[in-house]
Amino acid sequence: MIMNLFDWKKFFGVGECLRNLSQDEEYQRSAVGRYYYAAFGLVKNYFEKNHHMKVPSNNGHSFLINNLKRSNFEEEENLGTNLEKLREYRNHADYRNKFNLYNVKRARKKYETIIEILSTLEKNPLYLKFNEK
Repeated sequence: MIMNLFDWKKFFGVGECLRNLSQDEEYQRSAVGRYYYAAFGLVKNYFEKNHHMKVPSNNGHSFLINNLKRSNFEEEENLGTNLEKLREYRNHADYRNKFNLYNVKRARKKYETIIEILSTLEKNPLYLKFNEK
């Protein structure tokens, strides 16, 4: 069976469902994870399409973030910085015993910022022309 490309924005929707379903910590922590993976999938697709380079399976998260932060384009640097911060929130939610509930709001905001940056990059014809090969 051939599957279509996954719509990573759907993970954001799952995060919203979890966040709204219960104020219990496990739901809130899980929402942060869905926000991160929604953003990661979208940024990864953007990067691979526009840089003609695959993000590796091993250390792919660090690879993607570091490459974006080293970009000559301010928008991509910002994309890397925001994804890195969202990853921090996800790591805290997944691995720390103490959890700050306010990080759910912060993570959601970082996701929204990442979506705005991606939209800006995709609408910038000079940037897209520069990356055509």
